[in-house]
Amino acid sequence: MRFEPAGMAVSNDSVLHGARHTEIVVAGMHVRWQGVWQRPHHILSRLSNRVPVVVLEEPVAASSNVELIAKHGGVTIVTPRRRADLDNLVDQDSIRTIRSIVGDRKALVWLYTPMMIELTSCFVDAPVVFDKMDDLSAFQGADPLMEASEKDLVDIADFVFAGGRSLYRGISHRARASACYPSGVDADHFARAFSERPHRRLASFADRTIYGYIGVIDERIDLELIAAIADRFPAAVIAMVGPATKISLAALPRRPNIVYLGLADYHELPSYLAGFDVALMPFALNRHTASISPTKTLEYLAAGKPVVSTAIDDVIADFSGVVQIARTHAEFLETLGTQASLAPTRLSGANEMINAASWDAIVQRMLVDLARNEITLGSCSSFGTHSVAHMAPLAEAGARHLNASDV
Repeated sequence: MRFEPAGMAVSNDSVLHGARHTEIVVAGMHVRWQGVWQRPHHILSRLSNRVPVVVLEEPVAASSNVELIAKHGGVTIVTPRRRADLDNLVDQDSIRTIRSIVGDRKALVWLYTPMMIELTSCFVDAPVVFDKMDDLSAFQGADPLMEASEKDLVDIADFVFAGGRSLYRGISHRARASACYPSGVDADHFARAFSERPHRRLASFADRTIYGYIGVIDERIDLELIAAIADRFPAAVIAMVGPATKISLAALPRRPNIVYLGLADYHELPSYLAGFDVALMPFALNRHTASISPTKTLEYLAAGKPVVSTAIDDVIADFSGVVQIARTHAEFLETLGTQASLAPTRLSGANEMINAASWDAIVQRMLVDLARNEITLGSCSSFGTHSVAHMAPLAEAGARHLNASDV
């Protein structure tokens, strides 16, 4: 799924002769690499198949100042541990560490949070990419400087990607070059739900209907709806798989049939889905969710699960044919009762979407977009014998388009 504004591309000649060739990606992230596997993890891990990637995480409180350095394939993760000043996301110690890893290689700065815009000053000649996966200024506890920092980042970025059509509408008129890529799916990974046994932590509920949610539990989740589901279906189990963040644990609804299973590794998710009868997207309808485009939609569908969602704009626009949309709590509860009896299957419409939204194809399209705007990853020869003109159809085969009128 993709939308390319008219007039964005440049000629192949300019790509071949005027491109800025980069050899390493320096990424700034507001989510943890070891946390819930999300858009940045999928994209950066695939970029690391082409060039090394260095990820700077936000600092964590510690008794001494030190940078923790970890490796995950071709990705190096730098986590600053700080005694104080946790609000300074890019301090001098972090900069020294990142620069020592980069060495004399030509960097591409790739940001997921505007609050790490300082990285662009550390590599002054580096092209800048902003991949906007969320409206972070709308999050609970957002830095008051977030909105202004994002405006500055959009102004200086060489290319802005957006993770959904609502996000894209907010930045496309300001960015010098942009494209909309709603999140993709690792279809083969989630298709394991058809053949795997349900996760051992669901084994004791094997004879009960399981309504399941996978993801972060925060201010975007409609906790009153979760409680209502539990009360309406006391014989069922509501399984919440994921960490609770930015909200008090005391705020979580407590019922005998609600289980909070905490953070799960990405490789475990298909087995959790194997045990679900219906997959939930119980998002609150508020300012925190006005621009979200949930990654989990395609993951649920790839696992063959019936999906019931609240009326999120991007879900309605992209998935209303394959996801059950409920506009009120009463509708949600009524819909759940009809979906629980469905056998795991992939609707034909969902198959089309899944096949057109692989993360591999999305990343390849991103590389094509950057090359058209004179930014390449790896040396010029890493494109092999393929020009951008040859690369584009290869990526296009696995990427859906959003037309301008759709966005």
